[in-house]
Amino acid sequence: AGVALLLVPLFGLIASGTAGAHDGQSSVIYLDIYPDGTVEGQVEHPIVLLNEFFGFELDPDNSTPADIDEVQDVMLPFNTESLTISGPSGEPWQIRFTDTEVIETENRLYAGFNFEVDTTFDEAPRIFDVTYTGIFDERAGHSGFVTIRTDPVTGVFLNEGDFQPDLLTTSDPTSSVNLDNPDTLKALTGTIDLGMEHIFIGTDHILFVLVLLLPAVMLFSLTSGWQPVPTFRSGLWRVLKIATMFTIAHSITLTLGGLEIIELPAKFVETVIALSIIAAAIHNLRPVFANKEHLIAFAFGIFHGFGFAGLLSELGVGRGQRLLSLLGFNLGVEIGQAFIILLLFPALYLLRRTVYYPWVLRIGSIVLAAIAAVWAIERIFEVDLGIDSILEKFTRAPRVFLLIAIATVIAAGVRQVEASRGRLVPIGSSDEVSGIPDEPEAEPAFA
Repeated sequence: AGVALLLVPLFGLIASGTAGAHDGQSSVIYLDIYPDGTVEGQVEHPIVLLNEFFGFELDPDNSTPADIDEVQDVMLPFNTESLTISGPSGEPWQIRFTDTEVIETENRLYAGFNFEVDTTFDEAPRIFDVTYTGIFDERAGHSGFVTIRTDPVTGVFLNEGDFQPDLLTTSDPTSSVNLDNPDTLKALTGTIDLGMEHIFIGTDHILFVLVLLLPAVMLFSLTSGWQPVPTFRSGLWRVLKIATMFTIAHSITLTLGGLEIIELPAKFVETVIALSIIAAAIHNLRPVFANKEHLIAFAFGIFHGFGFAGLLSELGVGRGQRLLSLLGFNLGVEIGQAFIILLLFPALYLLRRTVYYPWVLRIGSIVLAAIAAVWAIERIFEVDLGIDSILEKFTRAPRVFLLIAIATVIAAGVRQVEASRGRLVPIGSSDEVSGIPDEPEAEPAFA
């Protein structure tokens, strides 16, 4: 139980560090600057602010993309007239607003209005001015921010931390942006952050790791079925093999896909990733590669690597930065993956000798397979069944870290109660785990 309690402040620190920059009151303009000269962006307003200014009746807590679409006839001309982006010589860029979305932040829901710059550039623009009047004209004292969300040249990828947001006010609604400062180290750290972020928000990758972790604290034999691993060392060894084989596989295909040596259709890759969770879950229920889950991790890790490569491709990373980006992104993925394993493994290990764990293994595998089946249907038939919006309520940071911390404390408590009642399940033999011998010494205190 000691380890579980020690993890709680760690989860708290993680949770406090994941909060974004949305304050729930200010408007935000994001810009994505790609090396091929493509420029995109998004204007975001708190929904409560739009209700106040325009008399909308949008639900500030539960608005949907369809709700935002309904007010687009008002917001489209408003945003188009309000936003101006111009180059160094003052020439305005042609801006076209496209679709809308709802952004869930740590404070309030925001309405997002996406736009594209139709002006053609030979290379990524580095110096320009961004002016947004709009709401500043409607409400004196209102403030907003301009921030670079994506700029591979300076190592900014889908985040707010590497570019200091520039404040917009009623008296000064213009931000002068100068990105002419390439930084190799910053670009590397930016892709590392991106890899970590993709693991934390990539629910399908997290669930694949989880479905492989569920049996990692157990051993399977034809005579007795699943039994608890005898020691922390043997359980950790199984987990390390799974993580290592998954890493090797997806690193190979991430490199091949990222360098465009081998490319697979995104729809096919994403569907196979969903099917990989189903296959691993079925294996948990009726083992085919008993005690060799690392082989499953390797086989399907190949397709997960192509999925990672697809993300880098969508970000428009330039060829000159491709190797550096691949290195940083892969490091970030490994760090994020190791972090998730570190968080999940203690709870599973603590529960493994209780009579409840076989049910955790079975029910957990069935639930994960059902979620993946919905994903597979969505990806094959290109429909949205709403599973992602449901999962985000549980998997979004920092909420997910708090849930894992609670689960770990509960696991420690259940383990302690079962031990005091003398109902711990006998351990299995670790001879089946790649030759690691049984260790007669006592398990760690928290086991």
